[in-house]
Order: sequence, then structure tokens, then C-alpha cells
Amino acid sequence: MVTMIMDGNDELNRIELDFFLKGNTSLAEVEAKKPYPWLGDNAWKDIQKLDGLQEVWTGFQDNLLKNGQDWKSWYDLESPE
Repeated sequence: MVTMIMDGNDELNRIELDFFLKGNTSLAEVEAKKPYPWLGDNAWKDIQKLDGLQEVWTGFQDNLLKNGQDWKSWYDLESPE
């Protein structure tokens, strides 16, 4: 319902919606080895695709690499959202 309303108001970012619903569907191998054991293979593949998907996401991968312990603490929260 919310996405329909946003779409009607021209507020829906279809590129991000498609990515968050499907993830990285590319068959290509990831560019770099995942940096942390707590990070799943698919999550790392998604992060590499997400970084640069839209301008707002540029630098996300670098932020994760530079602040791994902070991201791990967030990842381990019972309700990170």
C-alpha cells in the first residue's frame, strides 16, 4: 500500500526498491573477498552492488571496511532496525 502511494506521488525510487526486493542478482563473482566472517557471502555481494547503486549509497562499502567493529555491534543487535 505504501509503495503504491509513493508511486502515485512520484516518490518511489524504483531502482532501490528493486534492489532491496531482489538483492544482487548478478551471476558475476564478487570483486573482493568478504572482509569479516560474520558477514554472509550474499550480504557481501549485495554490499558491493549497493555501493554506488545510487549516489546516496556511494561510500557504503568503504564505511563498512573502516568501521567494521561498529557495524558488527549493530549487526548483533536483537532489533537493529
